[in-house]
Amino acid sequence: MDFDDLAAAWRANCAANRGFIDLCADEDLELKPGKGKTIRSNFVHILGFRRSHLEDRLKARAIEVPKLDWQTATRPEIESGLEVSDALMVEAFRRQEETGKPGRWTSTLLFFAYCIAHEAHHRSQIEIALRINGREPSDAALYALWNWPGMSKS
Repeated sequence: MDFDDLAAAWRANCAANRGFIDLCADEDLELKPGKGKTIRSNFVHILGFRRSHLEDRLKARAIEVPKLDWQTATRPEIESGLEVSDALMVEAFRRQEETGKPGRWTSTLLFFAYCIAHEAHHRSQIEIALRINGREPSDAALYALWNWPGMSKS
């Protein structure tokens, strides 16, 4: 595994998260895909998930990721939390790879894949919430979120 490729893939994943929050107007943050989480609470959940894993790997730095309220977190709070945790997660992947201490995960790659799958699941909930509430993103906006080679450089 080439760590630079893993970090580039993580950056693309993070750019997709930012792309999804950019697709949402402030009032969209309350939309739900049926009975599920609101768009706001999906983003807050992603941040909480990241923070919990950072607490295991980068204890002192994990506190940089804000604990946000799933009902009241603002767009700037979510965006800031994503930005901070985007970089810290790369540090966590690097630390795990360098120390060889996988902990619960048998490898860095397995942990990384789990994180990507988890966040993609919540992005799909966000997309469904937008669609079923009449806020369907344009095809161009959605296709842009699949330009991972371009997004991995951001």
